[in-house]
Parts: sequence; C-alpha cells; structure tokens
Amino acid sequence: MYPTPKERFADFTRHHPENKLELIGGQLIVGNALAGSRLLLRQILQGWGAEAAIALAPIETWLSALAAGYGWNTPVGESVDEILTLLELQARGVEFTPEDLSAGSAETTWSHHRTRQNLTMGLFRLDETVGGQSLGRDFVMRLGNDGFTPDLLFFKGAGLNQLYSYFVSGPAELVIEVLMPGHEASDRGQKYQSYQAAGVPEYWLVDPAAEQVEFYRLINGCYQRQPLAADGFYRPSSVSGLAFCPAALWQDEDANLLDAGFWVVEQPVENWQQPTSEIGPKWGSLLFIPNLQLAAVPISFEEFISWAPRAKFEFIEGQPLIESTPGTRNLLAMLLMTFGLASVVKLLPPQAWLQGLRQRLAWERHDAEQKAAWWAIARQAAEILRTDFGVARLGVIGDLAMPQPLNYWSGITLVYWEKLESSWQAYDALRDIDPDRHIVDLRQVDERWLTADQLWQIERHLVEL
Repeated sequence: MYPTPKERFADFTRHHPENKLELIGGQLIVGNALAGSRLLLRQILQGWGAEAAIALAPIETWLSALAAGYGWNTPVGESVDEILTLLELQARGVEFTPEDLSAGSAETTWSHHRTRQNLTMGLFRLDETVGGQSLGRDFVMRLGNDGFTPDLLFFKGAGLNQLYSYFVSGPAELVIEVLMPGHEASDRGQKYQSYQAAGVPEYWLVDPAAEQVEFYRLINGCYQRQPLAADGFYRPSSVSGLAFCPAALWQDEDANLLDAGFWVVEQPVENWQQPTSEIGPKWGSLLFIPNLQLAAVPISFEEFISWAPRAKFEFIEGQPLIESTPGTRNLLAMLLMTFGLASVVKLLPPQAWLQGLRQRLAWERHDAEQKAAWWAIARQAAEILRTDFGVARLGVIGDLAMPQPLNYWSGITLVYWEKLESSWQAYDALRDIDPDRHIVDLRQVDERWLTADQLWQIERHLVEL
C-alpha cells in the first residue's frame, strides 16, 4: 500500500521537485510546475501517511471525497463505521494505478546551482555600493495576489515597490531566473507574462547549459530583448551604475568567486540608506485554519506568507521534511487546498485512506486515555523545569489544552514567562522523560516570537501548571 522507506528515499532523492515554493493564481506551485506540487504532495502522503492529511479535515468530508474521487455510492443515515465498511467493500474492486508525475521532477544540475549561487553571492557583496539590496530565492515578490520567488531579485526602493519583512510588494527593479532543464516553459511563459504585466523593468533569463543570458527590458509596457554593449557588458536601465559581463560568469569553477568580474559597479552610490521595511504579514501571522473542500480552494497571499515554510526540502527518518514539522503540515494543507480532496484521494490507493480513517476513529475513541498520559508528561516536565532550571510560571497550550480530540499533528507545547538562559539544556532534560518526543515545543511568552495560533491559545486556552 505504501512504498518502503528505502523506495521512498530513492524516489525523493532522484525525482523530487526543485526547492521552490510560489503562489500563482491561488495555487501553491512547487518547482515551477503544478505537476511538481502534485509530486511533492504524493511524496509527503507516502512518507507521513494518509493520516497526516486526514487530520486536517472532518471525517465526513473525507468520506465524501472518497466517494467523489472513486465514483462510489455513500450510504445516507448510516454510522461512520458502517459507511467505512461499505466503502471498503467497494475499494476491493479498484485497481489502483499510480499517476505519472515525472513532469514535476527537477532535472537539477551542478551548473544550475553554481550559476545561481555565483549570481547571488556576487551581487550580494556589491548591493549597498550600487544602492540597493539583493534578495535570495526564499524572499517573495508580491504581484497582485501572486507570490513569486525568483532565483535573484534586486530591490532599490525607487518608487516601484515597498519592502516588508518577508516580501517586497510590487515589481523589483531587476529579476533573474536561472533556467532548469524541463522547466523553461514557466520562466519563458507564465512568469514572462506576469513580470511584464506587473511592470518588472528588467527580466533576465540565464541559461547555464547554453552559457548565455537573455536580457529583456520593459519598453512601453512590453519586453524587448536587449543586446550587449560593444565592451561585452550589459547595463540595466533600472539599476544605474551596475554593469554585468555574462562571459565572465562562465569562468573556471575553481576561480575565486570574490575576484569574478561579472558584476561591476561603475558608479558607486555614496552613503546609501536601506529603506525601512514594514512588518506586514509574516510566518505565523494568521491563524492556521486551512479551508479544505472537495474542490480546490484558492490560497490568498496572506495565507501563503503566513503558512509557507522556507523551501528547504530534506528526507529524514523515511519522511520528506519541508523545513520543519509545522512547515510540512502547513505545506500539506496548502497542497490539499490547491488540488481539492476529491482529486487528492487519487494519489494513494483507496485502502490507505480507509485505513487512515479507521486509525483516526480509534485515536478519537481513546482520546481521554491519551490526554491523561500526556498531562502526566507535562506535569513531570514542569517539575523538572522548576527544580532544575528555576522556571516559576509555566503553562500548556495547543491541542492538549483544547476540548477537541488530539490528532496526528498534536503535541505538548509548554510555555514559560521568565527568561530561560539554558533552554537547550532544558530540552535535553525533557527528552529523558519523554523519549517518544510528545513535547514538541518549549516557548517563552513573548509576542515578538509567537505565532497568531500560539497567542490565541494563550489568551483563550492556556492551562497553567
């Protein structure tokens, strides 16, 4: 029903999408393609199990999704157990064929990574000299309700845009995309059109395989390809004083990057002051309440910024990890919104979903015993924090302190008010009493660093120990 850990690892390392998360047309796009989003979703479901997704929506919604996805009849007025039994009978007749999602796989190459890194680091060391700020791929450029993460963008704050903590709103002065085999259509098509319509003044396409760069300048609302000057340099109209030599970019890879001459500042800016950034939406600024329905539901830009983790894809203990466990959960939810549950259920055999639903029912029926065991762990942890680390005021937030049953993503979150100098030693001490790691977080109560969910839980559902 599920691939083995070894098979999942092989599939992830050979066929995962490019580490790139964007919001385009209300959909979460992974690695420049919707097929990449679906590929990563399947890899998350295979690694974390159907239960990981089932925890994020009501059981009744999943029953309807299975019926819609597989064309089954759902009895009306029956109990959940009876409905599951009838659906299990219908599932026996399903011959499951995995989707071909090879189009979402990134054909990553060393030349692609090296080129992107060289461009980013080379401009980063010169940005203040030219009067701006180079921003890497995890930084978002907001164009309308879309959130793009170009391989490199350059911000000057010259009236086109506004800088926020996690994104720049409006077109950056210069946007660069490094082409990757199999994904050129996105950079040459949808992004080209979006950047042009939004008014990005300079858009460059860098092709490491062909060792060439295409320079597009916005003239009268349309991109026009620009030639190099006679000296082999290109000078962007939107970043005065900056010159770029593409021939120097393809130098020997053993050369010293800091001595590379592909970026040159011909007219330095004196005493440039970086514009003050507004706070705006950021990670955790919205309550995590994903809207999961049978059909796809558009994701807003605010949800994307608040919920999306950094695009750091790893594979740990048989599971894809997208920056962190909360990040993986959030990304999973946005992918479920992108495709809709009736489509998502086709990514795994129907038996996997039915087994996951059975597991959720079992957890909910034993919720009282599970919560009692977790409360015992929380009280033991509080005693250690008081005795060994001098913490006076402690509390519990999260699912353990709330009335609804625990779920797949639940854990024990402890909060404290005084400053804890040796927080890492405290974590280590708590692991000794909690080897199964039910304690997932230990947080100081400080509004600057808590998410909207944590602040709401402290206000409404805190249980002090």
